[in-house]
Amino acid sequence: MRAKPLGGVLSRAADLLEEMDFCGVDEGLVYHVAMQAESPQAGNRLVLEETRGQPRLHATWAILPPQTGELGTVEGFLAGMREHDVRALWAHPEEHRYLLNAITFGSLLEEVAARRIPLFVGPQWEMVTALLADFPDLTLVVAGHGNWGDDRFFRPLVERYPRLHLDTSNYQLAGGLADFVGRYGPARLLYASGAPDLQMGAALLTLAGCDMPSEAKEAIADGNLRRLLAEERL
Repeated sequence: MRAKPLGGVLSRAADLLEEMDFCGVDEGLVYHVAMQAESPQAGNRLVLEETRGQPRLHATWAILPPQTGELGTVEGFLAGMREHDVRALWAHPEEHRYLLNAITFGSLLEEVAARRIPLFVGPQWEMVTALLADFPDLTLVVAGHGNWGDDRFFRPLVERYPRLHLDTSNYQLAGGLADFVGRYGPARLLYASGAPDLQMGAALLTLAGCDMPSEAKEAIADGNLRRLLAEERL
């Protein structure tokens, strides 16, 4: 549980699965709040404990600068991902006080990019722009961009960097999803719930009501993320 909850509370895997069942979500990439609010060392361990024996819940880990040794060597970190079937990574540079760039993360992100491991980050667009300039082949997912529409920030990046993806958790701009799909196709969008800070079904409702082909909705809701995970060479 967060010290100051922003939305609802899903403090156990059973609570999360119950909400997923109610909303019609089959599987998901999941994180532990401690990965952001405490430390990756604690959160990465706790997310494995909470998802153990839960085949519908796929663990993610958070990263820290390799130079501090807090998460071990790059080789050891990747080996741990393989051992525990960790499917994606998160970066929280503001909360954990580091610069997400080539100087700090070159040795790790070169491997992450080459292995096509998805890296999730928040919508800090200047940082995202610089990161993609350093690692143009990085599979980067920007999560939680605002419902007022950040299209003026991300559309130029979408056109330049083919491995950039966006989540839909808070993409509530009127007509935004349909217009994006009409211009760029559906392959760069991933359904995400934003839970527990957002209601899990809200982004599904937005997607269901969009004026776009059913095949595009299915790709955003399910197919695109499965494709990214299938491309991963961990």
